Amino acid sequence: MNLPNKQLLTPPHLSDAQLVAYLDGELPRSEVDAARSHVGGCWSCRSRAVEVQAGIDNFLRARAELMPDDSVLAESRVEQFRQRLARHAMAADAEHPPLGERIEQWGGRFRGQVAALLQQRQVVVASAVVVCLLVLMFTDSLNTRVSADTVLVRAENYETSRLPAAGKVARTSVRVERLDHKNNVEKQLGTLTLVRDSVSSFVYLSAQSVSGQVETATVKDAKQVAIPLLHVLLSDGSVASAMVQYLTSKQWVPDVSVAEFRQLAGWGIGGQAFARRQGGTFELHYPFAPNHPSGIAETLLRVNAGDYSLTSLSIFTSGDDSEYRFTRTSFSPEPRTSEMARLFAPGEPSKASSSPSRTLPELKRLVPLSYANSHASEAEVSVAEALHRVDACLGEEIYLFPMSDGSLLVQGLVDSGARRDIIRRALKSVAGPLRIEVYVPRELKSGSELYPSPDPSVPESSSGGGSPSATLADLSGATMPLHETLYAHFYKPGSSTEDVNKQVALFSNEIVTLARQTFLHAWAVKRLDREFSPERTSGLPASVLQKIDGMRRDHDRWISTITHRQTDMLSPIAGTDIAAGVAQAIADRGSSDALLRLAQEQNDLVRSLFTTSQRTPETAASLTRLMVVLRHLGS
Repeated sequence: MNLPNKQLLTPPHLSDAQLVAYLDGELPRSEVDAARSHVGGCWSCRSRAVEVQAGIDNFLRARAELMPDDSVLAESRVEQFRQRLARHAMAADAEHPPLGERIEQWGGRFRGQVAALLQQRQVVVASAVVVCLLVLMFTDSLNTRVSADTVLVRAENYETSRLPAAGKVARTSVRVERLDHKNNVEKQLGTLTLVRDSVSSFVYLSAQSVSGQVETATVKDAKQVAIPLLHVLLSDGSVASAMVQYLTSKQWVPDVSVAEFRQLAGWGIGGQAFARRQGGTFELHYPFAPNHPSGIAETLLRVNAGDYSLTSLSIFTSGDDSEYRFTRTSFSPEPRTSEMARLFAPGEPSKASSSPSRTLPELKRLVPLSYANSHASEAEVSVAEALHRVDACLGEEIYLFPMSDGSLLVQGLVDSGARRDIIRRALKSVAGPLRIEVYVPRELKSGSELYPSPDPSVPESSSGGGSPSATLADLSGATMPLHETLYAHFYKPGSSTEDVNKQVALFSNEIVTLARQTFLHAWAVKRLDREFSPERTSGLPASVLQKIDGMRRDHDRWISTITHRQTDMLSPIAGTDIAAGVAQAIADRGSSDALLRLAQEQNDLVRSLFTTSQRTPETAASLTRLMVVLRHLGS
């Protein structure tokens, strides 16, 4: 008979946050009755509630005695505070009452209650509540919902601060792509480059489609060439025609800027605009009215939460569930060389092919740095940790490159779009200059688009056993060296040959898969030691070094867990004689090099025993050696 779970019979105690929310009237309606019932019947929670109310009551009395007269406070500060409250109220969820009402409710409840605390506790509680109130009222960073206007203003200030100084130009590069979310397909449409001058009021623009169509111009107002730019970048037949017609009629410039986003938002507001924080990014959503003639459902601006730099602008269409994403790939100042100065000579918009003197000088090419020629940064460790959390360090061709301009690049190849989305979501929380170039096989014509590993000395994961299909044991048991031993182990009187062979195949497949996983974790430890060597991590804070050690410990735990599972599976097969013979063969795994060699050896031994092979090993000796290696790895 199964006994009931005591935890299900006794409701859990309210947490401190739930208790304060209950007293404050802020619990969701669905939780209020349960909380009231629990507090009524739980002596512990009821005592804590009385204590909290008494503490706040004492704080209010102390505040009334210590606070100066209202006349002392400057009128401007009061007005600023009221404006802040109004902004918070607009951004808050509809189910939460305004902050002003909450403060009045607090005061009304607490003034009607009388309790006493020791003199020492009064000071502590009052101080703690003061700090909490100040944080609640004056700190924006604790809220995932923020004011869209606030973010836009700060992003605009960032853009203004990056205007080209004297003797400089500002170059912006934008990648344009279409994302078909219904079919999970991405398609590149083209690129746009804008160069703004510090001397004249001219701006140089160059748009190029993936088909090779080019449009360049030097103008005072980019809207003069908005239509030809849009025709180049959105000329692909898959692009929604209604959206293109609407954007061209409004002369919208496909630039990632606050001004262009405001223009988009001003045309189609159909509901309350809002912003929210997703990891290291602010997302500003502006919905269009239903059935808008443009076919646009929503526009979205992504802003880096660290420095308020713009990262991308998206237009979502309602008809085909598509996203047209304009991603800023670079935004940097450059010297105003003589070549650059020639771009800003007055002239009519013209095709690039007919105006060779207006060709934009190439950017200094960014190059990836090897680990030997670079120093690890805190951002690099954060990216590595994000990849570690989604197991992108286990055998996939995903590499983290420090770049020549100080930025980071995550580049590689995965087997599906779904896997790529998992990696992208994991990296959303990482702040700083980071580019992500993760491809699926169909997007690469050859391997030339991918950089070689930043550390060629680290062995490739493929050396651990070939293609992914090789991780499964061959079902042709006739040539598997341990087939007869396994068959005898699983055979029971009355069992059919087919059923026993299925058990043999399942057992062999699991052993081969576990061996492969052990190798991949050992290979990941080796990569960590090379990427974050003492030379590369010197000078990093202790907290960052702890993150690296944490990733190493994760891999060590997995290796130990997996090898113990292998040992438990193989011990009955090996027999008591072999198991006893290796019981004393336990030694420390040593360095990551020794760990990798052992993991490679156990993987090779497992494959030689549990998959088909041209040469038949000495099964007893190989099985004994395998048990010894597993003991080493599990130590």
